[in-house]
Amino acid sequence: MAEAPADSQHAQMTLVQSSSSYYYYDPYEKRTIEVPLNNIDAFISLLKCVMGTGILAMPLAIRYSGVVVGVLLSVLLMILLTYCIHLLINGMTECCRRIQVPQVSMPEAVQIAYQLGPGCVHCFAKAAGFLTSCVLVIGQFGLCCVYIVFVAKNFKEIGDYYWKDHNERYYVVGVCLLQLPFFMIRKLKYLVPLNLVSNFMLYVGFICIMYYLVRGLPKPEEREMMKPPLDWMMFFGIAAFSLTAVGSMLVVEANMAHPENYLGFCGVLNMAVFFILFTNIFFGIMGYWRFGEHVEASVTLNIPQNEVLSQIIKTTIACGIFLSYPLNGFVVITVVFKDYGNEASNKHHYSVEFAVRLCFLLLTGVVAVVVPNLAALTELEGAFSLCNLNLICPALIDMFINYNTGYGRLRWKLIRDVALIIIGIIFGIVGCTVAIRQLVEDLRGTVQSIKF
Repeated sequence: MAEAPADSQHAQMTLVQSSSSYYYYDPYEKRTIEVPLNNIDAFISLLKCVMGTGILAMPLAIRYSGVVVGVLLSVLLMILLTYCIHLLINGMTECCRRIQVPQVSMPEAVQIAYQLGPGCVHCFAKAAGFLTSCVLVIGQFGLCCVYIVFVAKNFKEIGDYYWKDHNERYYVVGVCLLQLPFFMIRKLKYLVPLNLVSNFMLYVGFICIMYYLVRGLPKPEEREMMKPPLDWMMFFGIAAFSLTAVGSMLVVEANMAHPENYLGFCGVLNMAVFFILFTNIFFGIMGYWRFGEHVEASVTLNIPQNEVLSQIIKTTIACGIFLSYPLNGFVVITVVFKDYGNEASNKHHYSVEFAVRLCFLLLTGVVAVVVPNLAALTELEGAFSLCNLNLICPALIDMFINYNTGYGRLRWKLIRDVALIIIGIIFGIVGCTVAIRQLVEDLRGTVQSIKF
């Protein structure tokens, strides 16, 4: 008879009864994935999430910071971003334990965290969850726009050499049409072969492009080791874009067969991050060393236009980036249909999903046509995603879920979370303002000189 009240009390656990839920519920054990990713699949997909146009823009980032400052800031930025990803995923997992569900999305975690926080923020829970969904969608949308612009610019370089000098907008339309069948793939597991091919093409292209980066290197003293601090903001925007992709990272973790292997010192995430950091720094230094102040938004635009090898490199890398689009667009579809759609009750689910995918692809194409400034788009997407998804959201989730359980000795967790929020707000305002100014200037020029 004594056990009945205990069972009843356990069955009636609420959001507020939190810390003890860790001992009663393991969300990883309850999680079921229709087509799960093994650790190798997850590692490949993580590389695909981050490796892409960002690494090709790292020479430009180093140009804004200088070699020594660029290396130091890259390491510090990656440590900060990786720590925040760990903080975010741990917070989302704790939210699962609190309400005893196998899995929650980032918007759902934000909503739950607001419900666990002070009473004055409870009324903002749904709005905060919806706003997080919008931030995720906008961030991935910007990333996909950058991919479209990058692929179009590189194919235009080849097209201009062999054929007539056509407007870049025609290449954007062509890229969108070719992307349509790939973007219609609905299961993340079936994107793994595309990711594998994409990774192979990118690394082949990166290795081959080293031929141009090591040929005719100037003396090291001709390159600056440190630039004025005012230029570092441009570095942060580009480097943030090249070092992280929160939405895609969360999707990979959510679809793993063994998500407990994702975090940890030697987890899948840390191994992928270390590999990406090393590659980015090496590529950034070599690109800046070779081209100096003349380096473009993508180093592929610096290599010769009339050599067969350079054309092969551009084609290979552009195709690799082209195959990256479906995975990053997949994040948007996941947010829309997992959080705001009910597949079981909607008999027209597949038709609606097809329409959403088509509209998303068309909208990214429209933005790429209107604002084809690759550098400014890269900086804007990096600054926007870094401040919101990497810094502010993880800190808010952690701050609110610890509201009733405590913030540790001297409230160090609260101090850490507030510091991350302040850094995120400052970086977001400054970084986005600089990038938007460039985009507005570019848009004015586009409107004045548009030719069809």
